[in-house]
Amino acid sequence: MKHVLCFLAAVFVFFFFSSFCEKNAADVLVVGTNAEFPPFEMRGGADGNEIVGFDIDVARKVAEKSGKRLIVEDMKFDALIPALNAGKVDMVLAGMTVTPERAENVDFSEPYYKVTQIVLLRGSDAGKIKKIDDLKGKKIAVALGTTGDTVASSLTSADGLVRFDSVFEAVMELKNGKVDLVLTDEALGGVLHSKNPDLARVDLPFKDEYYAAAVKKGNKKLLDQINASLEDLKNTGEMDILLERHFSE
Repeated sequence: MKHVLCFLAAVFVFFFFSSFCEKNAADVLVVGTNAEFPPFEMRGGADGNEIVGFDIDVARKVAEKSGKRLIVEDMKFDALIPALNAGKVDMVLAGMTVTPERAENVDFSEPYYKVTQIVLLRGSDAGKIKKIDDLKGKKIAVALGTTGDTVASSLTSADGLVRFDSVFEAVMELKNGKVDLVLTDEALGGVLHSKNPDLARVDLPFKDEYYAAAVKKGNKKLLDQINASLEDLKNTGEMDILLERHFSE
């Protein structure tokens, strides 16, 4: 009899916790990001370790409008799409540019931000880069898996391309004189330029890029929720408030 009671108790506990976990899973929205990309995502807050930024505020609004609680998972940028497709996160908001290659592996929301690439140089080299062709054959530092990485790959040899986990590391390599330039998205590049007055910024006619949220292929329900939330943020003026909060400086 004891064995039967123990078995029934174990079954009860199993189903109780399974139901509890399923309910909790339904009540949360997990966003994957890379907290190395201010002002879109970075570490800050009261204790300096909270993940904050424009993308995180957008993700929180999406969660709120879906009646869910947001959980943020920080990881390397090139690990985001694999994590999404493995079911470790529900969506990605990480200053991720929509590209045909990425669109083969994920579904993108409507774009929410337009950006382009810029060049960062040591101040003494500012006059050496005047057009995109001047980048060819240079030693270029980029963040791994970014569109800067893709663009640089078309401009220099494999030996001339130096990849890092973050643009911050790429900038340190530039300041140490080990590379000729850094290629990065305008939003972060502008922040880094303002904080490193010894560097020069060069704007060249690169193609415009568009950031969007990414979800797993076929997850139409979540994609529709994200698009509806983004549209609502624009129509209510909340998006303008977030833009002003994070990009006014």
